[in-house]
Amino acid sequence: MHMSSNSEMLGKLDAIARQTVFKHLGKDTQAFIAEISDSYRFTFQEMRQLTEIARDLEMWSAPPLETLFPDEPQGKTVSKEEKKQVLKRILNNWEELKKSPNRYDGAPQPFAIQADAITRDKERLGLGFCPVASAKTRCCNLLTLDAVENCGYGCSYCSIQSFYSNNEVYFDSNFAEKLRNLDIDPDKTYHIGTGQSSDSLMWGNSHGVLDALIDFAE
Repeated sequence: MHMSSNSEMLGKLDAIARQTVFKHLGKDTQAFIAEISDSYRFTFQEMRQLTEIARDLEMWSAPPLETLFPDEPQGKTVSKEEKKQVLKRILNNWEELKKSPNRYDGAPQPFAIQADAITRDKERLGLGFCPVASAKTRCCNLLTLDAVENCGYGCSYCSIQSFYSNNEVYFDSNFAEKLRNLDIDPDKTYHIGTGQSSDSLMWGNSHGVLDALIDFAE
């Protein structure tokens, strides 16, 4: 019976490792969860919830999950009532942290790569429909305006990095003039957003970008 239960718990741990954020946890927390799992007889859903809470605690620079458990003799089987109380305490602690004001001391700060700002005269203004617009989509008719090309941030999830390189950010030397020369129908409503090819606001009014956009919007 004991060998069967151990095998069952190992199966749960394997599933947790494959289907949750378990693999992103710190090694100490991974080892702790594996160590206590047999004593607490966690269900799969309880293990999933614990790993997600543990990951949140790490990202919030809060005390780790291990500190929320009582010291238990190794190998002791915890009663259902004891497990219920521990899980309740962990969940309440997590909820309180979620409600508390954001704190960024000790947390990783967004970093910017050292990008070179380059001014060049573009042949055409970067204005067109957003990439997913088509006759087969239910579209909001967004037009994207490339106020700046390329981005100074190095966010790993962003698609901009897939088609720009060399740590260079490009400003159009005739951006304001091109905007003034656009043929705009005064009786039509336009939905225009900047930032398709950049973070259009990170540079402030560098090279007069914001002045040009404000004049255009007006």
